[in-house]
Amino acid sequence: METQPRISVVIPTLGRPILVQTLNSLSRCIGFDRLDIYVCGEIHEPNVLREVRALVAKFPNIKHLSVSFPAGDSSEKKNAGAREAKTDLVVFLDDDVVVAPDWPEKITAVFSDPSVGICSGPSLVPPDVGLFARLAGTALSSPAAGYVAFRYTAGKTQPLAIKWSKIIGCNSAYRKKVWEEIKGFPADFWPGEEMIAAFRAQQAGHKLMFHPDAWVYHYPRQSPQKFWKQMHGYGATRIRLVRAGVENEISTLAPMAWIASLAALVPLAFFFPLARSLLGLDMALYLVVDLYVTLTMLAQTKRAETALLLFVVPVMHLAYGIGSWIELFRPDKDLSERPAGAPPR
Repeated sequence: METQPRISVVIPTLGRPILVQTLNSLSRCIGFDRLDIYVCGEIHEPNVLREVRALVAKFPNIKHLSVSFPAGDSSEKKNAGAREAKTDLVVFLDDDVVVAPDWPEKITAVFSDPSVGICSGPSLVPPDVGLFARLAGTALSSPAAGYVAFRYTAGKTQPLAIKWSKIIGCNSAYRKKVWEEIKGFPADFWPGEEMIAAFRAQQAGHKLMFHPDAWVYHYPRQSPQKFWKQMHGYGATRIRLVRAGVENEISTLAPMAWIASLAALVPLAFFFPLARSLLGLDMALYLVVDLYVTLTMLAQTKRAETALLLFVVPVMHLAYGIGSWIELFRPDKDLSERPAGAPPR
C-alpha cells in the first residue's frame, strides 16, 4: 500500500476546553505519526493550558504556538501555523472538531491529482449533543440549507469537484504552494476568510474537491439563541463576500428576499385586502416548503423529534435573512463569539 504523505494540521484556537478533545481525537486516528500539528493561539484557562502542555510533552509532533494578533486574529493564526509547516499539504481544523479514525488518509487522497489545490470534507453533528443541537444539524443538512446541505452529510457520493462556496473552513486541506500563491488567508476579512481564499484559488485555476468520507464531528450551537447568532452571522457574511467581489450566487439571497416580502406586506395588510391576500399566499407557500423539508428529513432520520424541524427551519431563514439586511445597512459589526477577555478575531 502506498505510504500516505506527511501533512501539517493547523488549529487556530481561543483556548476553549474542547480543544483538548480535538487533539485527543487526532492522537487516536490512523496515521497520527504522520501529522505535524500546530495549535495556534494563546490559552488563558489554566486547566486547558496544562492539558495541552501535557499532550505537547507526550507527542513530539504536537506544537503550541502561543500567538495572538490585534487584527485579523483568526486568519493570522492560520497563516502563522501554515508558515511553520514543512510539508506539501496543510490542513486547517477548527478547535471544536473530532476527526474520523481514517481522516488523514481521506482528506489527502484526492491530491494524487496534481491539479487539485484544496480539498474539504463534511462537518457532521456528533451524537452526544442535546435535542436542539441535533435539530440544528438536521436543518443544515436539509434541502432548506440549499446547495450547502451536502457539506453536512457523509458518504453519499464519491469525491467530487466543487466550487469555492462549497468549501467548509473547519475541515479543509491546501497544497502549501497554493496557500502561498493566494497569499494565505486575508487578515482583513472574518468570518468567511476561508471562502475568500477558496475563491482566489479557484480563480487561479486550481481544482477544488470535496471528499465525503473525510468527515469530522463539529459541535454545533447548543441553544436557539446561539443558533440564531450563527445563522445571523452566515447571512451577514454572505453580504460581506459579495461586497468583497466574489461571485454573486443569487440563490443565497433567497432568505433576504423573503424577509423583504414580509416587511413590505405585513404593514400593508392592515390597510389593503390585496396585501392581506398576498401575505396569506406568501405564508402558505412557505409553509408548504417547510412541510416538505420536515417530512423529507423525517423520512431520512426516522426520528420523531425531527418533526420539530417545522419550527427550526423558519428560525434559520429568518436569522439568515435579517443578518443579510443588517449587514447591508450597518456593515462590519463584530460577529465573533469568544471567551471573555479574548482578543477580537
